[in-house]
Amino acid sequence: MISTAIWRRKRRRHAILALLDLTPFRVPSSSGTDLACVRFGEGPPLLLAHPIIFSKAYFTAAAPVLGAKFSCVVYDQRGHGDTVASAISPAGMADDVAAVLDAMKWDKAAIGGTSLGAASTLIFALRSPARVSMLIQDLPGFGPASFRDPTRASRIAASFEDADMEDAAKQITLGMSEPRAKAWTEALFNDWKNYDPKALSNKLAWALRNTSSWRIVGRWPDELQKLTMPVRIFGVQGDSVHPWDAAQTMARTIKGARLSPRVQSLSADAIANQWIDALAS
Repeated sequence: MISTAIWRRKRRRHAILALLDLTPFRVPSSSGTDLACVRFGEGPPLLLAHPIIFSKAYFTAAAPVLGAKFSCVVYDQRGHGDTVASAISPAGMADDVAAVLDAMKWDKAAIGGTSLGAASTLIFALRSPARVSMLIQDLPGFGPASFRDPTRASRIAASFEDADMEDAAKQITLGMSEPRAKAWTEALFNDWKNYDPKALSNKLAWALRNTSSWRIVGRWPDELQKLTMPVRIFGVQGDSVHPWDAAQTMARTIKGARLSPRVQSLSADAIANQWIDALAS
């Protein structure tokens, strides 16, 4: 039975969401890509890019928190959610960030992302630093020492290709503690439930197979010295996909960058509050 306190919190959250103007829109990008986007909130501009195998729902789940402080735009990256794309590349992902900023008529904005989203926003920031007021790198990967087991990635992709979302979730959470696996599974299905399972599973398989070997900074770490905007980095020790050593190297190389341990909670609000604290500092 749900407690009165939990019921009241959920009711209050639903009331806040009802007052927010969650406005969907679409943006054309390179290679015929059509990006599915949502904007919400009021305040300084903030673009957020979700991690791989999630979607724009990853951040819209925290819309009441983020939208109270910022004018936000979130979008489905290539191979995710409702976005339509036939090509995926690091350059294309940076094109998408530019396309969304242009559609919002934002000459400059704070931008950031988690995992794959961190990669997309980092590539854009390296290409167009003058358009970035602040960069957040949440669980940066896709660089030296970032290890993705190709056999495991292939198994997950195969589960998606079979439209077996339950098995895909099991493969993704393999090796996690029972409480952590349960929290991850809940987060995954809370995201995936927003989309047609068959269409989504094909996209996610395609994204996994085509991004797992990416290395997104050519001259590591020297190229990172191009970044002159404030940079905040969040990392987790012991994560082979998003190595703490890589995050430390980024923090040492980028002038003025700050590295902090990421919140352990998978709560969208907890993650959003850490981002808000970083953006305010």
